[in-house]
Amino acid sequence: MNRTIITLVGKDHVGIIAAVCNYLAENNINILDIAQTTVQEYINMMMIVDIEGYGKSFGDLCHGLGEVGESVGCSIKAQHEDIFDKMHRI
Repeated sequence: MNRTIITLVGKDHVGIIAAVCNYLAENNINILDIAQTTVQEYINMMMIVDIEGYGKSFGDLCHGLGEVGESVGCSIKAQHEDIFDKMHRI
């Protein structure tokens, strides 16, 4: 398993989660866990995904998610799980 953390922040509107989930499904990326919080008109979402079946580089994943983010007006970032864990341990 190759776990990656995806975070999304932006102004909430219809279709954001659908756009992200469609991108992940089209690229054979499995969603393991998902949490979402909406505060007034803002959305904050965190997903743990398995990119084992993704056939491209991690850089391609980050770029693709960035494009999805631009299309829905949000910021979407991806980090390897081990880097995410080390950053949040400090």
